[in-house]
Amino acid sequence: MITKLGTARNADVEVEEPGGLERVVAEVLFERPQADQSPWLLVVPSGPPSMSRVYESLLTVADGITGTRGSLEEDGTDASPAVFVSGLYDTRDGGAESLLVVRSWTTLALNRSFSTGERVLDLLSGVLWRVAGAKDAELFSSARWACLARPGTTVLVAEGSSSVLEVPAAHEVTEDRASSGGGVVQVIDTSTEAHPDSQGGPSTLHVVRIGAYQVAARRAPSRSRAVARQKAACQAGPAKLLAEQRVAWASRWAEADVEVVGNPELTSSVRLALFHLMSSVASSGEAAVGARGLTGPSYAGHVFWDADVFVLPFMAATHPRAARAMLEYRIRRVPSAIEAASTLGRRGARFPWESAHDGRDVTPKSGVNQHGEIVPIRTGELEEHITADVAWAAWQLASWSGRWRFLEGPGRPLLVETARYWASRARLDNAGVGHIESVTGPDEYHENVNDNAFTNQMAAWNLARAAELVERTGAAPELDEAIQWRVLSEALFDGYDPGTGRHEQFAGYDDLQPIFLSELGPVPVAADLLLGHDGVARSQIIKQADVLMAHHMIPDALRPGTLERDLDFYLLRTAHGSSLSPAVYASVLAREGRLDEALSFLDLTQNIDLDDVTGTTAGGLHLAALGGLWQAFVLGFAGVRVSSPDAEALVLDPHIPTQWRELRLKLRWHGRRICLRCRSDAVHVACSTPLKVRLGDGEPVVVRPPEAWVEREASRPLSQGRGKEVLR
Repeated sequence: MITKLGTARNADVEVEEPGGLERVVAEVLFERPQADQSPWLLVVPSGPPSMSRVYESLLTVADGITGTRGSLEEDGTDASPAVFVSGLYDTRDGGAESLLVVRSWTTLALNRSFSTGERVLDLLSGVLWRVAGAKDAELFSSARWACLARPGTTVLVAEGSSSVLEVPAAHEVTEDRASSGGGVVQVIDTSTEAHPDSQGGPSTLHVVRIGAYQVAARRAPSRSRAVARQKAACQAGPAKLLAEQRVAWASRWAEADVEVVGNPELTSSVRLALFHLMSSVASSGEAAVGARGLTGPSYAGHVFWDADVFVLPFMAATHPRAARAMLEYRIRRVPSAIEAASTLGRRGARFPWESAHDGRDVTPKSGVNQHGEIVPIRTGELEEHITADVAWAAWQLASWSGRWRFLEGPGRPLLVETARYWASRARLDNAGVGHIESVTGPDEYHENVNDNAFTNQMAAWNLARAAELVERTGAAPELDEAIQWRVLSEALFDGYDPGTGRHEQFAGYDDLQPIFLSELGPVPVAADLLLGHDGVARSQIIKQADVLMAHHMIPDALRPGTLERDLDFYLLRTAHGSSLSPAVYASVLAREGRLDEALSFLDLTQNIDLDDVTGTTAGGLHLAALGGLWQAFVLGFAGVRVSSPDAEALVLDPHIPTQWRELRLKLRWHGRRICLRCRSDAVHVACSTPLKVRLGDGEPVVVRPPEAWVEREASRPLSQGRGKEVLR
């Protein structure tokens, strides 16, 4: 149920003296940052109306519970203001489940006699600021934020001349219902005061609006809790709420920051990505993270592999509680996945390509192509690697946290039931070779293929890890199953061709027409539009990283020495028609030390939303690209390796471009907060407890608090500095 309670004038914001609201607003607006080139600020000047929806996505403020698009307070015909509620889905439009949207709480009545002005998103505090005026006169200013310290609470303060800002009208009380069986209660109170101008000019209006949301995914939400939360926020007041906001964001950045020393523009881009990743995922309960997070309506808020593969690793390495909430979403939907497998006559759990409220597959069955023709969509039927991707995500959390406990307990079905599915899905031929037929890999230009290398390799990895888990804790008959899983894992065909020394993407791929990207144009290229559906299917042009996706996700599982050959081959054939693809190439190229090529793909990744490269950012930010950008820095350039929950040392293999003085990272690994300063020849490690670190193939060394340098050439001593331990 959605309930919006009425707006109350001067309610709940305590005014201790005449002009008190003016003081309250001034306390907040005084904190406005200067719009310089700080790598903590995204500055958006007045722009063309055609970019308004793109800016709305980029300027979204969210707290993991709700996300409010960065629309102007006056909205307008070019705007699409909305508040998205995480985990709630609506079926009003044709019966398809889409992320629930409620009316924006930021709307004010402003006339159009002044420019849009400048907006500044302060990534350090999560506050969106705006200043607008005419003829060098400031006519309107505002600040808004979603309270990270109090998820589900929102704040807007504004000050404006009565010549452009009208006294806010009361909101109507409206009700609606989400078909998911849950809902949200929204409570908003607005306080307004007018202060006359001493010179007889227009008066100045001061506005404080504080809202609260109570969200329940599986039952009716509590109105009393929403009211109590809103009243508590009003009693705290905007200044205190802003102070709490700064502390909460400082705590998150202390474990998640990425800085490229010597390149403030790149630093700003990656911080924007991390800001939106952190904003999009709740820290408790279950977190349903759609492909566009809480920034826009595209893909209806459905949960794809984007969440498991591109968003969750960042959370596991910086805020494990959020990663746990993401996996809780999958755990609660294991019964639906088991039912889906059973419907196909198979055992175990088969997770859906697109998921929403209850875990059933909500992938559309058809769509409209560029010619207006209705065409079938087969990803829900064929893109089965999602099942192994979910298992991989669970392993990531355990490996970053250093604990088997999650996998041995609530996360166990995510490995065991998925392994059971692959065991019933694969076929052994007369020679004992395992095959998985009729699938689509990440490269969606080629549908319904046999032995897709990525799918087979991920299934083999899934089977081996589930066997490892059962061998630690299981008993017969599970131990008997584990033996079978081990055998099948080794038997599955991995696509490797001894003649070429590389992996063939799927059976028969090498026989397709060998078109190169150079014949089509610079990446990214919508090759399916240029060549047509059938034309691109007959060619070797691929949509996105496929074989190389396996190198990225499970590098230790692939044959040594094949990454370079696979890179050389598929680089010439990848169109990067998906926003998640360039980051994967940046990562694996950096691992290979091919830094100039890696930087070109890193540049493309950072600009996918900032420059609206795909023309789709108006529908929301691409969370997979944002998470992929972090992975390119951490897994690629810094060379961080996480392989198992019981790994004894943090493995680093940095490859840092000469253009960067240092790459600085903040992470959590095995319960420790770690700060890294990476150079190609050494890494400076700051930690709170003793930590084993291994650079490349070198021997592990122990770093003792508070900090020390670890050199790639361990035999060469480092100069000793204050608070540093010399390691040899």
